[in-house]
Amino acid sequence: MTTLLKKKRQPVVCFPAEMEKEKQTGKLYGYFVENTNYFNVTAFGENAVNCLQAEIGETFLEKSANLSFGKLTGYYESNTLQFIDSEGVICKKEPYSLKMDIFSRNTGILESDIMLKTGAMLIGCGSVGSLVALELAKAGVGRFLLIDSDIIGYHNICRHQCGIYDVGKYKTEAVKERILQINPSAKVVTQNMMVQEVPLSVFDEFCDKDTIVVGGADNREGDLYANQIAKEVGMPLMSIGCWERAFAGEIFYCLPDGMPDYSDFMWAIGDTSGRATQNRKFYTNEEDLARATFEPGISVDIDFVTVIAVKLALDILNRNNPNFTPRLLGHLSQYTLVCNTNNPKIGGYNAEIFSYPLQITTSIEVPYAPKENNN
Repeated sequence: MTTLLKKKRQPVVCFPAEMEKEKQTGKLYGYFVENTNYFNVTAFGENAVNCLQAEIGETFLEKSANLSFGKLTGYYESNTLQFIDSEGVICKKEPYSLKMDIFSRNTGILESDIMLKTGAMLIGCGSVGSLVALELAKAGVGRFLLIDSDIIGYHNICRHQCGIYDVGKYKTEAVKERILQINPSAKVVTQNMMVQEVPLSVFDEFCDKDTIVVGGADNREGDLYANQIAKEVGMPLMSIGCWERAFAGEIFYCLPDGMPDYSDFMWAIGDTSGRATQNRKFYTNEEDLARATFEPGISVDIDFVTVIAVKLALDILNRNNPNFTPRLLGHLSQYTLVCNTNNPKIGGYNAEIFSYPLQITTSIEVPYAPKENNN
């Protein structure tokens, strides 16, 4: 029986369009998919600061007889960039643009030029923070400050956006890698510590009025600390938390001017919130977690609360854009409760405050604290 040899695909190189436009040369970084014969160049030359991929080739100003095969090679002919693969075969070119291709499906809803200038400071990169970070990255947010001292363990995988190959990494570093897989040009700063321990110079350099602060950890102390930073800079702040078993969750936000802030909110709710928390300063370690009785719920319930918060965050980041149509801002109240289920078997007696599953409140008002209590 004669075995027919499958014809090998023509090699394809997907590369940043600005390389050819600016006649760039230097090392190429990315990866090669062997069974499709596809080279994906994710970064090149000095632009490879945030690159997470390996070197796969190099580009030169002109073709030379001394060019050695064995890797992807680029060169210019009449100002046109050409590529040959490791065997000297000419490659098909597929240039891509960050704005035109990666964020093309956002066109008409989100303006990439505006979104890429916005930033997000995330306090906590766990089940809530990791989803917020990746959804904001997909929306085009261009700058991230990730703060968390915790390390990913196997117990995190069922709720976190990262996976088994991230176990042992700081949550901030694992989330950073995922952000850069969405937008290799994003600026991502990581701080593997409690927010109270972050040098103030980090906030001075990163934070501005186009940045939103998002607290997604499992207690409120970090959010209260960040509230002061947000007030000083003039940034909006959002706090997201799930109630026991994530049968419900809560979202609080405040804009820089004309609204009660997080300290007012904390005075108003006192001990009435059902938000689950840990009896520790900010983050736990593996040994503490093994002894804890904290049950944060399943991923789909946590994500339902968090996605609503992300939609609100996008409205807030675009609040000064006259061409943007808000989805939730102006409709949801400053303190919003989101119900996954009103079954007392899951949520206990607190579940009975909701009339039906998937209920979202829109009418809770947050008052200002008395001046003597409002620090």
